[in-house]
Amino acid sequence: MTARTRPGGGPRWASPRARRPAVLVLAAGILVATLAVNGPVAIAHAAATAPAPLTPSALAAGAGHACVVGGSPPTVAWSALRNPVLADPSAGLKDQAVVWADGRWHALFSDVTDDPSGPGGIRWDIATATSPDLQHWSAVSPWPAQPGVLGVASPDLVRVRTGRFVATYQSDPGAAPPSGDNARLFYRTSNDLVRWSRPHPLAQNLAPAPGDRMIDGALVSTGHQLLLGFKFSSPTQPDVFEVARSTSGRLRGPWVLVGRPDITVDGGTVENGEFVVVAGRWHLMATSDNLDQPWLFTLSGDPDRADSWLHWTDGYSLDVPGQAFDSGPGISSLGYEHANSAYLCATGPGREVYLFYAGSSELTQFDGWGHAAIGVARSRDLVHWQVPPG
Repeated sequence: MTARTRPGGGPRWASPRARRPAVLVLAAGILVATLAVNGPVAIAHAAATAPAPLTPSALAAGAGHACVVGGSPPTVAWSALRNPVLADPSAGLKDQAVVWADGRWHALFSDVTDDPSGPGGIRWDIATATSPDLQHWSAVSPWPAQPGVLGVASPDLVRVRTGRFVATYQSDPGAAPPSGDNARLFYRTSNDLVRWSRPHPLAQNLAPAPGDRMIDGALVSTGHQLLLGFKFSSPTQPDVFEVARSTSGRLRGPWVLVGRPDITVDGGTVENGEFVVVAGRWHLMATSDNLDQPWLFTLSGDPDRADSWLHWTDGYSLDVPGQAFDSGPGISSLGYEHANSAYLCATGPGREVYLFYAGSSELTQFDGWGHAAIGVARSRDLVHWQVPPG
């Protein structure tokens, strides 16, 4: 998620939603569950089967970052799709993480709504939705409000050796008063993408001062080590992309800084990182901090060495065709948002790679963030990208 405040084409709206943080209606059997605001989070469909633990060899091969979890890969009726595939009439949706598990697409994303009581007159939440086919989606369901923060945003999703899903995200724009802390990282865990643990702080020792800012956290779970990529800034340090390592190999740390990757794009750094294996190679899918464009990099060293994750090669911008929902007047990131916060989903050897991304034809609504929606493109070679014909 870009660190600044900035001054359509018939979207497919998600179903209307009820924004009730403590009471949720589950689709299977109309089960009503009352939840504590900081307790486990249920989202709207029946419980999925818990994934099996991952072996060290599977983790080393990138299984913890796979977007297809168990069962058969998805079959997508491409000619029936039209972008955006997921939108909401009352919210901007962006910063999505998407996996296919138990026969459904599961999406987590930033959910930006008008809120006169919030900073800038908006509120940031993380919401979820599911779909069997990328055409028909469940209602957008925001997580219950997290105590102690003004909002939450920018989720990433991986699995660790236990098979649990881990969603990393940030407080946004920071802690609630009286604290003056800027944005910090957190995580929640789930066995099934349905019920989520309470929030836990993540590597916050790396941002000790109130004015320090950590956003866009993305884990690297290789079986041999646990790493964390994130964007950092402070009153004396402009935006930088950094990598840290858990010395215990566990989410609770302790976390130590490894360094800053050797990546510069358009005179700046990158954000919204996702670490993913495609065709046997580790890649970094990221968004340029300037102009908000999708860039793909390849790890150049040994993934078993922590310092290798500072060295990337063959970086290039993905050429995603523009459509009405993510095109507009002026320059992308200033007048509109094109293929922002891209998330790569490789469905298997020799199969399509899908790119989920956010777009907006303007940057005036929601305090300058735009009424964003989520689109999809596909490729067989990571170079030539195709958008749905509809």
